[in-house]
Amino acid sequence: MTAGSVQADLRRLPWWVTVPLVLIALVVLALRAVGLVVAVVVTTAERLDVAAAVAAGIAPLGASTWLLSAAVPAPDWTRPGGDR
Repeated sequence: MTAGSVQADLRRLPWWVTVPLVLIALVVLALRAVGLVVAVVVTTAERLDVAAAVAAGIAPLGASTWLLSAAVPAPDWTRPGGDR
């Protein structure tokens, strides 16, 4: 197997195959970018929901949110074996 570049591989294909491949790649790239933006917006909204709920003294509505109590010590994840 030779180590060629993507451009070299595309140059070997006929143009009528290359154009649809490039268009599909651009569509996939655009969908991934949109998905990333949606994930950031949803995560931000959930964090704001939790912050507002905690400030108001009520249980948060975010179904995917886990609240960790500051009174419960976190396990030591830096050592193998945890809290021993």
